[in-house]
Amino acid sequence: MRVTESVILGIYLVVVTGVGVYFYRRARSSASEYYTAGHSINTFVGAFAVFAAVASSSSLMGAVGSGVELGLPYFFTYAFGAVAILPFAILLVAGQLRKAGVKTMPDFFRQRFGTSVQLVAAVIVVLAMTFYMVPQLTASGLIGSYVLGIDYPVAVIVLGLGFTLYAALGGMWAITYTDLIQGGIMIVGMVLLAGTILIAHGGLGNVLDDALAVSPEFGQVTQPWMSYFGLFVAFLWFGIISPSVVMRNFASRSVFVARRSSMWGAVLYLVLFLSGAVIAMAGTSMDVVDSLDNADLVLVVVIEQYLPALLGGLVLAGLLAAIMSSADAMLLAVSAGVAHDIYKGHLRPHAKERVVTGLGLVVMVLASAIGIYFALDPPQLIAVMVGWVGGFLLSSFGFPMVLGLWWRGATTAGALSGMVGGAVIFVVLIVGGWLPTNAEPIIAAPVSLLLIVVVSLLTGPTTSRQRELVDHYHAVEEESLGAAGPTR
Repeated sequence: MRVTESVILGIYLVVVTGVGVYFYRRARSSASEYYTAGHSINTFVGAFAVFAAVASSSSLMGAVGSGVELGLPYFFTYAFGAVAILPFAILLVAGQLRKAGVKTMPDFFRQRFGTSVQLVAAVIVVLAMTFYMVPQLTASGLIGSYVLGIDYPVAVIVLGLGFTLYAALGGMWAITYTDLIQGGIMIVGMVLLAGTILIAHGGLGNVLDDALAVSPEFGQVTQPWMSYFGLFVAFLWFGIISPSVVMRNFASRSVFVARRSSMWGAVLYLVLFLSGAVIAMAGTSMDVVDSLDNADLVLVVVIEQYLPALLGGLVLAGLLAAIMSSADAMLLAVSAGVAHDIYKGHLRPHAKERVVTGLGLVVMVLASAIGIYFALDPPQLIAVMVGWVGGFLLSSFGFPMVLGLWWRGATTAGALSGMVGGAVIFVVLIVGGWLPTNAEPIIAAPVSLLLIVVVSLLTGPTTSRQRELVDHYHAVEEESLGAAGPTR
């Protein structure tokens, strides 16, 4: 066991759990408080929250590990797509979704297209976000086993249940304010590590030269072009199609705050990836990847090599923060999908608020348990697994979401066919294994687009209510915080 690092990680876990306990009573008071923090999050807190929701274990361990193993071009493909997530979301959906006044992504689909689309969307959210837990739990297990000196399965279970506790207790309130802490730790830790590496090597050019001297392939394209393009597209759309990110818009105080939070979140993400590039170079120069059980452990080895125990513990806490800040948002999305969108939306429309939030708490625990089960024997590199989730959500939600906000002619049948058709095609391509890694959305997403456009044209026109909603999403005036669309 690494004592100093273990103590720092222990303190960190106690603090974030304390935040969950602190917000427990407030979060359980209503579904709005539990899932959207009462639509009251300001720009400063919101920027760190949206950044932390996007910056998962994939952004740190996964990006560095895949960069060392698959080359710097693969790292920058990932980075360019990921950094563009939030500006792309500002352009296409951030303000419009906030004007919808809903609590969840399936809630938006109900408002715009009806209950049938909401139900399908809720099922997709639950499946995708539960699987998305696997790379987060994998990373937590790798860190825990390395730092605490315990077996990987034990680390997965202990740390997985740890971040489930505060998320389940405090809902969006706890998640948002722990994200503020976690986002700060991530940025400070990664910049500190990158700065130390640059000083040790005497500058950026030297650390790159050292990496290329050990592995000339580090600077080369090592994968088929479809892998790069598919990965870029999947991450570019992530801020639009990921329920864990989209729900941050719903928590913002206003449309303006939602957009500004995303802008500053993108700046934080850029800093994170610039630091990550330096760390990937250092990891390559150490020539240790072949000796590791998992290439994603490279980042942890670099931390141990370049930083003393105290600072190393801080950066490891940043890694754990990346895991927890994304995993908690995913858990909340799964909870909302089952408790709010399926249970209250379809099974018990008049269910009491505390029953809904209580069910949501139970669902979080169950989703975490399922994720832990699959993380005990993870199927791929962290970055690849996250790419699968991003591609699946893009193929399912991307065009139904955007056209639902921007095209008055998008019909319920069109959205349903685009959502189901894109999801099915993506799964078939994954199972078939005919395409390079992460290339599936290149085929599945255009199929979804074609289906929603063609079927909408065949089943139109839309109702007057649907057309009014699109106009409402783009209205210049700021709507009231609780608005759920135009009045009739």
